[in-house]
Amino acid sequence: MGFKASVIVRSYNRIPALLELLTKLRAQTYNDFEIVVVEQSTKYVESDWGNLTKVCEADQRIKLFKYEPLGGPKARNQGVKNASGDILIFVDDDDLPNSKNWISQHVEAYQQDEKLVGFTGRHIFEGNEKCPYVPWMRWFIRRSCMSYNWLKFPYTFAQFDEDVNNVEWLHGTNSSIRREWAIKAGLWDAHVSNQDEHSFAFKLQPLLVEGYHLDFKKEPALIRRMNVEGGMGKRSFSLAREWKNQYLLVTKVILRYHPKRIILYPFMLLWILFKTLKKSLSKLF
Repeated sequence: MGFKASVIVRSYNRIPALLELLTKLRAQTYNDFEIVVVEQSTKYVESDWGNLTKVCEADQRIKLFKYEPLGGPKARNQGVKNASGDILIFVDDDDLPNSKNWISQHVEAYQQDEKLVGFTGRHIFEGNEKCPYVPWMRWFIRRSCMSYNWLKFPYTFAQFDEDVNNVEWLHGTNSSIRREWAIKAGLWDAHVSNQDEHSFAFKLQPLLVEGYHLDFKKEPALIRRMNVEGGMGKRSFSLAREWKNQYLLVTKVILRYHPKRIILYPFMLLWILFKTLKKSLSKLF
């Protein structure tokens, strides 16, 4: 028996980019899927909105839901509540599938492994599919991809070109999960404005027993378009906002689910400083 897939798209002030994404999704080869669009835009050109409604009316696989701005986790939860698929696939409105088999590759992973709960697919950048990590880092990435360090801060390495089994969290885009497990974990926490991937992971981890697991996979790949304006503006964080973002990760997420780590609070502040300085240097060079 095949799985029905629900592709959940959170969209905010990027309707032209959303239309490009919908074109790619409509061309997918998988034969049983729906597209759930959680649209929250407050700034848009009327003609763009008209084009969006025409596309949705022309394709019954698309479900368009219009909301006032909800924020990331609430929007994701609304997408899940309006979805009917067995497999939930998440993609941001400014990203694009790298092939027409993108949905098929997501679903086939679950058909092949009944204990796979969810996974994140590889991220690539437009015009550049090359893995950016230097060879001597590979041993570390195999151990750390989509996992947490001893302070419970996340490692990502989403551009890795190898499969990694038994990771600890799912990225917000190009990730998928069995719908029953998302519901079992209680969906995504609405008390955080971002970092909801990590609060969800901390809720999900205790449930992963008896061989059930999360993975990272080099396929399906997703094209991340870093030059698309709008959205929540995560890619253009100021240093002050980056500090605040990391600090809220500590206070709203890590210490909420791992309260005993309060004894490591000074080290957490040092890690935040390191992350902020690293971002500052990356902007200079």
